[in-house]
Amino acid sequence: MALTRGDTRSRLRRGGEKEAMESAGMMRWLLTYADMITLLLALFIILFAISNISAVKFNKLARAISGGFNSTSSINEPPNGGTTGSERGRTDEANMAVAKSQLDRYIAQQNLQSKVQTSITKQGLVITLLSDKAYYNSGSADLRPETKLLLDVVAAQLRNVKNAVRVEGSTDNVPIATAAYPSNWELSAARATGVTRYLVERDKIVPTRISFAGYGQFHPRFPNDTDAHRQQNRRVDIVILNGQSAPTPIPETEANP
Repeated sequence: MALTRGDTRSRLRRGGEKEAMESAGMMRWLLTYADMITLLLALFIILFAISNISAVKFNKLARAISGGFNSTSSINEPPNGGTTGSERGRTDEANMAVAKSQLDRYIAQQNLQSKVQTSITKQGLVITLLSDKAYYNSGSADLRPETKLLLDVVAAQLRNVKNAVRVEGSTDNVPIATAAYPSNWELSAARATGVTRYLVERDKIVPTRISFAGYGQFHPRFPNDTDAHRQQNRRVDIVILNGQSAPTPIPETEANP
């Protein structure tokens, strides 16, 4: 059967359309691939943005935390423009060394070496008043005139530092039983309380700076095996606490006496 020219053209047209449709179908995967690439690009951009934010926050957190551990970054960049722990520690040590030096000078001038002792420990500067008949009558917590005079000198040094202060009373292990003080607990606490009250009421040390404790016979400096050792254990310690030991915030200023 012979094909006419029209039939030939029709078949050619249908063949071309079929080839075009097949070519278009084969290229559809490119659209899917392009969509996938676009989504992956968007995903990586989001992940990159999130990682940058986290890094910034992490660095700020690391610097803030490092301030409490005296790291190099905290020394170079103290948080909020404040002083670092190491700077505060050096300041405490310098101030306490000056206070100790001035107290030692006064002690030497007044020949009080057997009655007053100073030392710098982990807690801070410890000023020890030996209470054995030097600053108290036996079994009494009443402040003698010479005790008050010494406390005035100590108070002058307390005003030169901003650290917290703790007054600690201690006794030896010899039992006491009086109407006023049934045990060494009460006697040691009464002596610490009396010193604290005098420093606050007479010398105007801010009350929020200072606290007291009565240890009785249970914080001895030496074994209670000789009279000399027991004499050293009967004492009142005025401790200027270092920055790490301060239990309460220190007020900005103190009233002058």
